[in-house]
Amino acid sequence: MIYYFCTQQGQQIAELQAVSAGSVVTFNWTKYNSATGSFDAYATESGASSVIQNLADGCYQVSFTEGGNNYSFRAWVFNSWLQVTAAVTASTCTSFHLESTVTGSTFIYYDITSNQQLVLAPNDTYAWYEGETRLATQASFTTYDVPAQNTDYRVEVRNRAGCTASSTVTYQSVVPEAKFSWTTSQKGDPQYSNPQAPLEVQFNNESLNADNDKFEWFLFRDISAIREEASTATEPVDSIMEVLTDMNPVYTYENSGRYMVKLVAAKENPNFTCRDTFYLSDYIVVDTSLVMVPPVFTPNGDGMNDVLKIKTRSLESLDFQILNRWGRTVHHFKKSGYIPEDSELAAWDGKIGGKPASAGVYFYVVDAVGRDGTRRKRKGFIHLLR
Repeated sequence: MIYYFCTQQGQQIAELQAVSAGSVVTFNWTKYNSATGSFDAYATESGASSVIQNLADGCYQVSFTEGGNNYSFRAWVFNSWLQVTAAVTASTCTSFHLESTVTGSTFIYYDITSNQQLVLAPNDTYAWYEGETRLATQASFTTYDVPAQNTDYRVEVRNRAGCTASSTVTYQSVVPEAKFSWTTSQKGDPQYSNPQAPLEVQFNNESLNADNDKFEWFLFRDISAIREEASTATEPVDSIMEVLTDMNPVYTYENSGRYMVKLVAAKENPNFTCRDTFYLSDYIVVDTSLVMVPPVFTPNGDGMNDVLKIKTRSLESLDFQILNRWGRTVHHFKKSGYIPEDSELAAWDGKIGGKPASAGVYFYVVDAVGRDGTRRKRKGFIHLLR
């Protein structure tokens, strides 16, 4: 029989108890002496039970006589203590090593018949945790899940005696985590959902554990332009439009298109520099050029729909003509240079030569150039009602 008692190093709390069937007997306690291979007297006590306490490791035997019968019992006791220290070693940009160092009591056991010494293995078991999440069951291990913030790791050890010890170590992060979002004050047209050029974008840096002066923002060209160029290129195509280094840059997209952005964040350490890359999950879409002419307007002076307004998006220039049923130009509106985003241009007040035009059907011709370089030509008709 072996009994283990969990305690601290240097302390002896082991105890044994012997109990008779109810009679008062004399309990003779002896302890095994490995030097002689025999049992030496240890304690004698009379009563219905006997307890010996604060025992050192070893084998103890108790004998007594009750009702004419001789009884003898033997047991081993071990005062078990356990200590563990956790440490972080070999920290790099891609991994770090968690290591535990365990010290504890030695369980020395003897075969009584041969006096042969046997050392019982501690049979330590390990469990590493981050919070309540178990990570590993080895004494030491390398993790490639490197956090971008200081993180506590705990190791718990249990030996063959069922005694436990734990230790916590803080991993001091050497890596950054790149992340960002973007916003714009321009609202997209509900009909088309995307904002138009020129589009001012605020990049919001949400990176963790990076140095404030070590950000690189790679703004890619319009993906359609890249693909078109790549389709005929014999050498790699340069896909980068701009590289910014501010922490939270602002950039204006002058032309429509679909744009990818990549952020590289860095953290400098004494012997190396770690970097992390983050891409947008989708493109920044700057809407294509657009011209919309309403089919009806009513220049009757009631303050409602009195002026023909052309809705535009991402235009560099606009040439708009009104023709009567005989094909003669009766009104000409022209706009070039910067056209405010998402504009509604008052293109015709319903007058010809300063006089109200007759109600009826008129034709229009649009010739516009968008910021995306696309020429937009459109023809149609307008109902002028009074």
